[in-house]
Amino acid sequence: MIKCLVHLFLLIDIGCFVLHAVAKTEQVASDSVDLLLEPRCSQLKRHDIEPHLSTKTPYRVVANLDDKPITYSECRPTRIWSVIRHGTRNPSKEHIEGAKSKLGRLKEEILTNPQTKLCPEELARLRRWRFDVNSEEEKYLTSEGEQELEELAERMQKRFPNLLVDEYDPNLYYFKYTKTQRTLKSAESFTSGLFGRENIAPIEYPEAVHKDPVLRFYKLCNKWKIDVDKNPRTFDNSERFLREPEIIDAVNYIRRRTQIQNITAEDAKLMYTICGFETAWYRGQEPSVWCSLFNPDTIKAFEFFEDLEYFWNDGYGYEITHRMACAAMKNMFEHIDPNSNKSNATFYFTHSGTLLKVLAHLGLYKDAEPLTYRDFGRERVWRTSLIDAFATNLAFVLYECNNENGPMVLTLHQERPIRLPGCPQDQDLCSLKTLKEQYEQHVSSCDFDELCHIHRHDEN
Repeated sequence: MIKCLVHLFLLIDIGCFVLHAVAKTEQVASDSVDLLLEPRCSQLKRHDIEPHLSTKTPYRVVANLDDKPITYSECRPTRIWSVIRHGTRNPSKEHIEGAKSKLGRLKEEILTNPQTKLCPEELARLRRWRFDVNSEEEKYLTSEGEQELEELAERMQKRFPNLLVDEYDPNLYYFKYTKTQRTLKSAESFTSGLFGRENIAPIEYPEAVHKDPVLRFYKLCNKWKIDVDKNPRTFDNSERFLREPEIIDAVNYIRRRTQIQNITAEDAKLMYTICGFETAWYRGQEPSVWCSLFNPDTIKAFEFFEDLEYFWNDGYGYEITHRMACAAMKNMFEHIDPNSNKSNATFYFTHSGTLLKVLAHLGLYKDAEPLTYRDFGRERVWRTSLIDAFATNLAFVLYECNNENGPMVLTLHQERPIRLPGCPQDQDLCSLKTLKEQYEQHVSSCDFDELCHIHRHDEN
Protein backbone atom coordinates (compact mmCIF):
# COMPACT_ATOMS: atom_id res chain seq x y z
CA MET A 1 0.00 0.00 0.00
CA ILE A 2 2.78 2.40 0.96
CA LYS A 3 4.62 1.51 -2.29
CA CYS A 4 1.51 2.36 -4.29
CA LEU A 5 1.19 5.74 -2.56
CA VAL A 6 4.85 6.52 -3.24
CA HIS A 7 4.37 5.67 -6.92
CA LEU A 8 1.24 7.81 -7.01
CA PHE A 9 3.01 10.85 -5.54
CA LEU A 10 5.91 10.36 -7.96
CA LEU A 11 3.49 10.30 -10.88
CA ILE A 12 1.76 13.48 -9.63
CA ASP A 13 5.14 15.24 -9.19
CA ILE A 14 6.26 14.17 -12.65
CA GLY A 15 2.95 15.31 -14.14
CA CYS A 16 3.20 18.72 -12.45
CA PHE A 17 6.80 19.05 -13.61
CA VAL A 18 5.80 18.24 -17.19
CA LEU A 19 2.89 20.73 -17.12
CA HIS A 20 5.15 23.42 -15.70
CA ALA A 21 7.80 22.67 -18.31
CA VAL A 22 5.22 22.83 -21.10
CA ALA A 23 3.87 26.17 -19.81
CA LYS A 24 7.40 27.51 -19.51
CA THR A 25 8.22 26.29 -23.01
CA GLU A 26 5.08 27.97 -24.38
CA GLN A 27 6.04 31.23 -22.67
CA VAL A 28 9.60 31.06 -24.02
CA ALA A 29 8.21 30.21 -27.45
CA SER A 30 5.83 33.17 -27.24
CA ASP A 31 8.67 35.46 -26.22
CA SER A 32 10.82 34.05 -29.02
CA VAL A 33 8.08 34.82 -31.53
CA ASP A 34 7.94 38.35 -30.18
CA LEU A 35 11.69 38.68 -30.61
CA LEU A 36 11.51 37.48 -34.21
CA LEU A 37 8.62 39.75 -35.17
CA GLU A 38 9.28 42.77 -37.31
CA PRO A 39 8.79 46.10 -35.47
CA ARG A 40 5.12 47.07 -35.55
CA CYS A 41 3.40 50.33 -34.72
CA SER A 42 1.12 50.33 -31.69
CA GLN A 43 -2.54 49.76 -32.53
CA LEU A 44 -3.69 52.01 -29.68
CA LYS A 45 -5.84 54.91 -30.86
CA ARG A 46 -6.70 58.08 -28.98
CA HIS A 47 -10.13 56.68 -28.05
CA ASP A 48 -8.41 53.63 -26.51
CA ILE A 49 -6.23 55.83 -24.31
CA GLU A 50 -8.10 58.95 -23.20
CA PRO A 51 -10.88 57.23 -21.20
CA HIS A 52 -8.33 55.31 -19.10
CA LEU A 53 -6.03 58.01 -17.73
CA SER A 54 -7.48 58.12 -14.21
CA THR A 55 -7.29 61.63 -12.72
CA LYS A 56 -5.19 62.76 -15.71
CA THR A 57 -8.13 62.21 -18.06
CA PRO A 58 -8.90 65.35 -20.09
CA TYR A 59 -12.36 66.75 -19.43
CA ARG A 60 -13.35 66.46 -23.10
CA VAL A 61 -13.72 62.70 -22.53
CA VAL A 62 -16.54 63.09 -19.98
CA ALA A 63 -18.03 66.51 -20.84
CA ASN A 64 -21.74 66.77 -21.66
CA LEU A 65 -21.88 68.86 -24.82
CA ASP A 66 -25.68 69.10 -24.79
CA ASP A 67 -26.13 72.68 -23.57
CA LYS A 68 -29.88 73.09 -24.09
CA PRO A 69 -31.68 74.86 -21.20
CA ILE A 70 -32.63 72.48 -18.40
CA THR A 71 -36.29 73.21 -17.73
CA TYR A 72 -38.99 71.58 -15.65
CA SER A 73 -42.69 72.34 -15.74
CA GLU A 74 -43.77 75.09 -13.33
CA CYS A 75 -40.22 75.41 -11.96
CA ARG A 76 -37.52 78.04 -12.38
CA PRO A 77 -33.86 77.84 -11.29
CA THR A 78 -32.98 80.47 -8.68
CA ARG A 79 -29.74 79.33 -7.05
CA ILE A 80 -26.67 77.28 -7.90
CA TRP A 81 -23.75 75.98 -5.81
CA SER A 82 -20.92 74.26 -7.61
CA VAL A 83 -17.52 72.82 -6.78
CA ILE A 84 -15.13 72.45 -9.72
CA ARG A 85 -11.76 70.77 -10.01
CA HIS A 86 -9.05 72.78 -11.77
CA GLY A 87 -8.46 72.00 -15.44
CA THR A 88 -5.64 70.10 -17.12
CA ARG A 89 -2.32 70.99 -15.50
CA ASN A 90 1.40 70.31 -15.56
CA PRO A 91 2.77 67.35 -13.58
CA SER A 92 4.25 67.57 -10.09
CA LYS A 93 7.94 68.38 -9.65
CA GLU A 94 8.63 64.69 -8.99
CA HIS A 95 7.11 63.64 -12.31
CA ILE A 96 8.74 66.50 -14.23
CA GLU A 97 12.16 65.48 -12.98
CA GLY A 98 11.37 61.81 -13.57
CA ALA A 99 10.36 62.52 -17.17
CA LYS A 100 13.55 64.45 -17.83
CA SER A 101 15.91 61.98 -16.19
CA LYS A 102 14.41 58.47 -16.26
CA LEU A 103 12.46 58.77 -19.48
CA GLY A 104 15.23 60.80 -21.06
CA ARG A 105 17.70 57.96 -20.42
CA LEU A 106 15.18 55.36 -21.55
CA LYS A 107 14.63 57.28 -24.76
CA GLU A 108 18.34 57.02 -25.58
CA GLU A 109 18.41 53.33 -24.70
CA ILE A 110 15.51 52.60 -27.04
CA LEU A 111 16.93 54.66 -29.89
CA THR A 112 20.32 52.93 -29.67
CA ASN A 113 18.89 49.43 -29.31
CA PRO A 114 18.83 47.69 -32.72
CA GLN A 115 16.47 45.00 -31.34
CA THR A 116 13.66 47.43 -30.42
CA LYS A 117 10.17 46.49 -31.59
CA LEU A 118 8.99 50.09 -31.98
CA CYS A 119 8.18 50.91 -35.58
CA PRO A 120 10.08 53.60 -37.57
CA GLU A 121 7.29 56.16 -37.08
CA GLU A 122 7.36 55.68 -33.30
CA LEU A 123 11.13 55.90 -33.23
CA ALA A 124 10.97 59.13 -35.21
CA ARG A 125 8.45 60.57 -32.74
CA LEU A 126 10.58 59.42 -29.81
CA ARG A 127 13.63 61.04 -31.39
CA ARG A 128 11.77 64.37 -31.49
CA TRP A 129 10.41 63.99 -27.94
CA ARG A 130 11.46 66.62 -25.40
CA PHE A 131 10.02 67.38 -21.99
CA ASP A 132 10.29 71.14 -21.72
CA VAL A 133 8.22 71.79 -18.58
CA ASN A 134 10.23 73.50 -15.84
CA SER A 135 10.01 72.38 -12.23
CA GLU A 136 9.12 75.96 -11.27
CA GLU A 137 5.89 75.52 -13.26
CA GLU A 138 4.83 72.31 -11.53
CA LYS A 139 1.07 71.82 -11.46
CA TYR A 140 0.45 75.05 -13.41
CA LEU A 141 -2.76 75.18 -15.43
CA THR A 142 -2.17 74.60 -19.15
CA SER A 143 -3.89 76.21 -22.15
CA GLU A 144 -6.04 73.08 -22.45
CA GLY A 145 -7.09 73.57 -18.82
CA GLU A 146 -8.07 77.17 -19.52
CA GLN A 147 -10.15 76.06 -22.49
CA GLU A 148 -11.88 73.34 -20.45
CA LEU A 149 -13.08 75.88 -17.87
CA GLU A 150 -14.13 78.49 -20.43
CA GLU A 151 -16.19 75.99 -22.37
CA LEU A 152 -17.74 74.59 -19.17
CA ALA A 153 -18.91 78.08 -18.16
CA GLU A 154 -20.36 78.77 -21.62
CA ARG A 155 -22.39 75.55 -21.52
CA MET A 156 -23.60 76.15 -17.97
CA GLN A 157 -24.75 79.63 -18.92
CA LYS A 158 -26.73 78.30 -21.89
CA ARG A 159 -28.44 75.78 -19.63
CA PHE A 160 -29.40 78.41 -17.04
CA PRO A 161 -29.54 81.73 -18.94
CA ASN A 162 -31.78 83.52 -16.45
CA LEU A 163 -29.77 82.42 -13.44
CA LEU A 164 -26.26 82.85 -14.84
CA VAL A 165 -26.55 86.28 -16.43
CA ASP A 166 -23.67 87.40 -18.63
CA GLU A 167 -22.87 90.56 -16.66
CA TYR A 168 -20.86 90.30 -13.47
CA ASP A 169 -22.58 91.46 -10.30
CA PRO A 170 -20.94 90.69 -6.92
CA ASN A 171 -24.39 90.43 -5.36
CA LEU A 172 -25.30 87.64 -7.75
CA TYR A 173 -21.98 85.82 -8.07
CA TYR A 174 -19.48 84.44 -5.57
CA PHE A 175 -16.23 82.89 -6.82
CA LYS A 176 -13.49 81.41 -4.67
CA TYR A 177 -10.33 79.38 -5.30
CA THR A 178 -7.58 77.83 -3.20
CA LYS A 179 -4.13 79.35 -2.87
CA THR A 180 -2.73 77.70 -6.00
CA GLN A 181 -2.00 78.93 -9.51
CA ARG A 182 -4.12 76.20 -11.12
CA THR A 183 -7.33 77.05 -9.26
CA LEU A 184 -6.79 80.82 -9.66
CA LYS A 185 -6.36 80.42 -13.44
CA SER A 186 -9.31 78.02 -13.55
CA ALA A 187 -11.51 80.63 -11.84
CA GLU A 188 -10.33 83.32 -14.25
CA SER A 189 -10.97 81.09 -17.25
CA PHE A 190 -14.45 80.18 -15.99
CA THR A 191 -15.41 83.81 -15.49
CA SER A 192 -14.09 84.61 -18.98
CA GLY A 193 -16.48 81.98 -20.28
CA LEU A 194 -19.39 83.51 -18.37
CA PHE A 195 -18.80 87.19 -19.06
CA GLY A 196 -16.59 87.25 -22.18
CA ARG A 197 -12.94 88.22 -22.38
CA GLU A 198 -13.64 91.67 -23.79
CA ASN A 199 -16.34 92.88 -21.41
CA ILE A 200 -15.28 91.18 -18.19
CA ALA A 201 -15.32 93.47 -15.17
CA PRO A 202 -12.85 93.05 -12.29
CA ILE A 203 -13.99 90.05 -10.28
CA GLU A 204 -14.07 90.24 -6.50
CA TYR A 205 -12.36 87.20 -5.01
CA PRO A 206 -12.01 86.58 -1.27
CA GLU A 207 -8.52 85.94 0.04
CA ALA A 208 -7.30 82.52 -1.07
CA VAL A 209 -5.98 80.15 1.60
CA HIS A 210 -4.11 76.88 1.18
CA LYS A 211 -6.06 75.11 3.94
CA ASP A 212 -9.53 76.34 3.08
CA PRO A 213 -12.18 74.94 5.47
CA VAL A 214 -14.67 74.40 2.62
CA LEU A 215 -12.60 74.05 -0.55
CA ARG A 216 -9.83 71.91 0.94
CA PHE A 217 -11.17 70.78 4.29
CA TYR A 218 -8.93 67.70 4.46
CA LYS A 219 -5.85 69.88 4.79
CA LEU A 220 -7.19 70.90 8.21
CA CYS A 221 -7.95 67.37 9.40
CA ASN A 222 -4.93 66.07 11.33
CA LYS A 223 -6.62 62.79 12.17
CA TRP A 224 -7.21 62.04 8.48
CA LYS A 225 -3.63 62.98 7.64
CA ILE A 226 -2.24 60.52 10.20
CA ASP A 227 -4.82 57.71 9.98
CA VAL A 228 -5.23 57.76 6.20
CA ASP A 229 -3.00 59.98 4.09
CA LYS A 230 0.28 59.20 5.87
CA ASN A 231 -0.70 55.66 6.82
CA PRO A 232 1.24 53.10 4.72
CA ARG A 233 -1.63 50.62 5.11
CA THR A 234 -3.82 52.92 3.04
CA PHE A 235 -1.78 51.91 0.01
CA ASP A 236 -1.59 48.17 0.76
CA ASN A 237 -3.99 47.25 -2.03
CA SER A 238 -2.39 49.40 -4.72
CA GLU A 239 1.11 48.24 -3.76
CA ARG A 240 -0.06 44.63 -3.71
CA PHE A 241 -1.53 45.05 -7.20
CA LEU A 242 1.94 45.97 -8.49
CA ARG A 243 2.89 42.35 -7.80
CA GLU A 244 -0.17 40.86 -9.46
CA PRO A 245 -0.05 39.15 -12.89
CA GLU A 246 -1.76 42.08 -14.64
CA ILE A 247 1.04 44.52 -13.78
CA ILE A 248 3.76 41.89 -14.28
CA ASP A 249 2.32 41.22 -17.75
CA ALA A 250 2.17 44.94 -18.46
CA VAL A 251 5.83 45.44 -17.55
CA ASN A 252 6.85 42.40 -19.59
CA TYR A 253 4.90 43.76 -22.56
CA ILE A 254 6.81 47.05 -22.35
CA ARG A 255 10.08 45.16 -22.04
CA ARG A 256 9.30 43.16 -25.18
CA ARG A 257 8.32 46.27 -27.13
CA THR A 258 11.47 48.13 -26.16
CA GLN A 259 13.76 45.09 -25.80
CA ILE A 260 15.02 46.63 -22.56
CA GLN A 261 14.84 44.10 -19.76
CA ASN A 262 15.56 46.25 -16.71
CA ILE A 263 12.35 48.30 -16.95
CA THR A 264 10.51 48.17 -13.62
CA ALA A 265 6.91 48.66 -12.54
CA GLU A 266 7.90 52.12 -11.25
CA ASP A 267 9.28 53.00 -14.69
CA ALA A 268 6.05 51.80 -16.29
CA LYS A 269 3.98 53.88 -13.83
CA LEU A 270 5.97 56.97 -14.83
CA MET A 271 5.41 56.21 -18.54
CA TYR A 272 1.67 55.90 -17.87
CA THR A 273 1.64 59.22 -16.01
CA ILE A 274 3.50 61.12 -18.73
CA CYS A 275 1.39 59.39 -21.39
CA GLY A 276 -1.63 60.82 -19.55
CA PHE A 277 -0.39 64.38 -19.18
CA GLU A 278 0.94 64.74 -22.71
CA THR A 279 -2.23 63.25 -24.19
CA ALA A 280 -4.46 65.53 -22.09
CA TRP A 281 -2.56 68.68 -23.11
CA TYR A 282 -3.27 68.51 -26.82
CA ARG A 283 -6.71 67.76 -28.21
CA GLY A 284 -6.84 66.60 -31.81
CA GLN A 285 -3.17 65.62 -31.90
CA GLU A 286 -1.50 62.24 -31.65
CA PRO A 287 -1.34 60.82 -28.13
CA SER A 288 1.97 60.93 -26.27
CA VAL A 289 4.64 58.69 -27.77
CA TRP A 290 4.92 56.98 -24.37
CA CYS A 291 1.37 55.68 -24.80
CA SER A 292 2.60 53.57 -27.72
CA LEU A 293 4.39 51.30 -25.23
CA PHE A 294 1.02 50.11 -23.89
CA ASN A 295 -1.85 48.05 -25.25
CA PRO A 296 -5.52 48.15 -24.14
CA ASP A 297 -5.00 45.65 -21.29
CA THR A 298 -1.82 47.20 -19.91
CA ILE A 299 -3.17 50.76 -19.86
CA LYS A 300 -6.29 49.52 -18.01
CA ALA A 301 -4.05 47.78 -15.46
CA PHE A 302 -2.38 51.07 -14.52
CA GLU A 303 -5.74 52.82 -14.50
CA PHE A 304 -6.93 50.24 -11.95
CA PHE A 305 -3.78 50.78 -9.87
CA GLU A 306 -4.71 54.46 -9.56
CA ASP A 307 -8.35 53.66 -8.85
CA LEU A 308 -7.16 51.59 -5.88
CA GLU A 309 -5.02 54.45 -4.56
CA TYR A 310 -7.82 57.00 -4.79
CA PHE A 311 -10.47 54.63 -3.43
CA TRP A 312 -8.51 54.07 -0.23
CA ASN A 313 -7.04 57.56 0.18
CA ASP A 314 -9.86 59.81 -1.02
CA GLY A 315 -13.00 57.69 -1.30
CA TYR A 316 -14.71 54.92 0.63
CA GLY A 317 -11.64 53.24 2.12
CA TYR A 318 -11.94 54.94 5.53
CA GLU A 319 -15.07 56.46 7.04
CA ILE A 320 -13.39 59.68 8.18
CA THR A 321 -12.36 60.47 4.60
CA HIS A 322 -15.90 61.01 3.35
CA ARG A 323 -17.46 61.98 6.66
CA MET A 324 -15.35 65.13 6.92
CA ALA A 325 -16.82 66.33 3.59
CA CYS A 326 -19.79 67.39 5.72
CA ALA A 327 -18.01 70.77 5.89
CA ALA A 328 -18.59 71.31 2.17
CA MET A 329 -22.12 69.90 2.27
CA LYS A 330 -23.06 72.19 5.14
CA ASN A 331 -21.87 75.14 3.07
CA MET A 332 -23.91 73.94 0.09
CA PHE A 333 -27.16 73.81 2.09
CA GLU A 334 -26.51 77.32 3.45
CA HIS A 335 -26.02 78.73 -0.05
CA ILE A 336 -28.97 77.12 -1.82
CA ASP A 337 -31.47 77.84 0.95
CA PRO A 338 -34.31 79.91 -0.59
CA ASN A 339 -34.10 82.38 2.31
CA SER A 340 -30.33 82.68 2.20
CA ASN A 341 -28.71 86.10 1.93
CA LYS A 342 -25.78 84.54 0.04
CA SER A 343 -25.11 85.15 -3.64
CA ASN A 344 -27.38 83.30 -6.06
CA ALA A 345 -24.49 81.62 -7.87
CA THR A 346 -21.56 80.18 -5.92
CA PHE A 347 -18.60 78.60 -7.71
CA TYR A 348 -15.65 77.04 -5.87
CA PHE A 349 -12.45 76.03 -7.69
CA THR A 350 -10.62 73.27 -5.97
CA HIS A 351 -8.90 69.89 -6.29
CA SER A 352 -9.33 66.17 -6.95
CA GLY A 353 -9.21 65.32 -3.23
CA THR A 354 -12.21 67.54 -2.53
CA LEU A 355 -14.40 66.24 -5.36
CA LEU A 356 -13.79 62.56 -4.57
CA LYS A 357 -14.51 63.00 -0.87
CA VAL A 358 -17.72 64.91 -1.56
CA LEU A 359 -18.88 62.29 -4.10
CA ALA A 360 -18.25 59.58 -1.50
CA HIS A 361 -20.07 61.61 1.16
CA LEU A 362 -23.09 61.66 -1.16
CA GLY A 363 -22.91 57.88 -1.55
CA LEU A 364 -22.22 58.06 -5.29
CA TYR A 365 -20.19 55.53 -7.31
CA LYS A 366 -20.11 53.10 -4.42
CA ASP A 367 -19.51 49.47 -5.33
CA ALA A 368 -21.18 46.68 -3.35
CA GLU A 369 -17.81 45.65 -1.89
CA PRO A 370 -14.66 47.68 -1.15
CA LEU A 371 -12.20 47.72 -4.04
CA THR A 372 -9.20 45.41 -3.52
CA TYR A 373 -6.17 44.33 -5.51
CA ARG A 374 -8.04 41.17 -6.54
CA ASP A 375 -10.81 43.07 -8.34
CA PHE A 376 -9.20 44.06 -11.64
CA GLY A 377 -11.60 41.95 -13.71
CA ARG A 378 -14.66 43.00 -11.73
CA GLU A 379 -17.17 45.53 -13.07
CA ARG A 380 -16.89 48.65 -10.95
CA VAL A 381 -18.50 52.07 -10.73
CA TRP A 382 -15.52 53.64 -8.94
CA ARG A 383 -13.65 54.75 -12.08
CA THR A 384 -11.61 57.89 -11.52
CA SER A 385 -11.22 58.35 -15.29
CA LEU A 386 -14.97 59.03 -15.44
CA ILE A 387 -15.74 60.56 -12.06
CA ASP A 388 -12.62 62.67 -11.43
CA ALA A 389 -11.18 63.84 -14.76
CA PHE A 390 -9.56 67.27 -15.00
CA ALA A 391 -12.25 70.00 -14.55
CA THR A 392 -14.63 67.52 -12.89
CA ASN A 393 -17.61 69.42 -11.51
CA LEU A 394 -20.53 68.91 -9.17
CA ALA A 395 -23.46 71.32 -8.97
CA PHE A 396 -26.66 71.69 -6.95
CA VAL A 397 -29.34 73.86 -8.58
CA LEU A 398 -32.33 75.09 -6.58
CA TYR A 399 -35.66 75.34 -8.41
CA GLU A 400 -38.63 77.26 -7.03
CA CYS A 401 -41.73 75.34 -8.11
CA ASN A 402 -45.48 75.83 -8.04
CA ASN A 403 -46.23 72.54 -6.32
CA GLU A 404 -46.88 71.11 -2.89
CA ASN A 405 -43.33 69.74 -2.56
CA GLY A 406 -41.71 73.14 -2.09
CA PRO A 407 -38.26 73.97 -3.47
CA MET A 408 -36.63 71.25 -5.58
CA VAL A 409 -32.96 70.50 -6.23
CA LEU A 410 -31.24 69.26 -9.37
CA THR A 411 -27.84 67.61 -8.85
CA LEU A 412 -25.37 67.60 -11.74
CA HIS A 413 -22.11 65.69 -12.03
CA GLN A 414 -20.00 66.23 -15.15
CA GLU A 415 -22.93 68.43 -16.31
CA ARG A 416 -25.38 65.51 -16.25
CA PRO A 417 -28.34 65.05 -13.89
CA ILE A 418 -27.69 62.37 -11.30
CA ARG A 419 -30.07 60.90 -8.74
CA LEU A 420 -28.82 60.81 -5.18
CA PRO A 421 -29.47 57.99 -2.70
CA GLY A 422 -32.71 58.63 -0.83
CA CYS A 423 -34.13 60.81 -3.61
CA PRO A 424 -36.66 59.61 -6.22
CA GLN A 425 -34.87 57.44 -8.76
CA ASP A 426 -37.40 58.08 -11.53
CA GLN A 427 -36.99 61.86 -11.80
CA ASP A 428 -34.19 64.43 -11.84
CA LEU A 429 -35.54 66.77 -9.17
CA CYS A 430 -35.44 65.99 -5.46
CA SER A 431 -37.22 68.12 -2.91
CA LEU A 432 -34.94 70.23 -0.75
CA LYS A 433 -36.73 68.77 2.27
CA THR A 434 -35.92 65.19 1.20
CA LEU A 435 -32.34 66.11 0.40
CA LYS A 436 -31.83 67.66 3.84
CA GLU A 437 -33.36 64.63 5.55
CA GLN A 438 -31.06 62.31 3.60
CA TYR A 439 -27.91 64.10 4.77
CA GLU A 440 -29.22 65.68 7.98
CA GLN A 441 -27.39 63.33 10.32
CA HIS A 442 -23.91 64.23 9.08
CA VAL A 443 -24.57 67.86 8.22
CA SER A 444 -26.33 68.95 11.41
CA SER A 445 -23.78 67.13 13.57
CA CYS A 446 -20.80 68.26 11.49
CA ASP A 447 -18.39 68.95 14.32
CA PHE A 448 -15.31 69.08 12.12
CA ASP A 449 -12.92 69.86 14.95
CA GLU A 450 -14.09 66.89 17.00
CA LEU A 451 -14.09 64.58 13.97
CA CYS A 452 -10.50 65.52 13.14
CA HIS A 453 -9.16 65.80 16.66
CA ILE A 454 -6.39 63.36 17.58
CA HIS A 455 -7.22 61.95 20.99
CA ARG A 456 -4.36 60.83 23.19
CA HIS A 457 -5.33 57.16 22.96
CA ASP A 458 -5.16 57.43 19.12
CA GLU A 459 -1.45 58.15 19.36
CA ASN A 460 -0.64 55.03 21.40
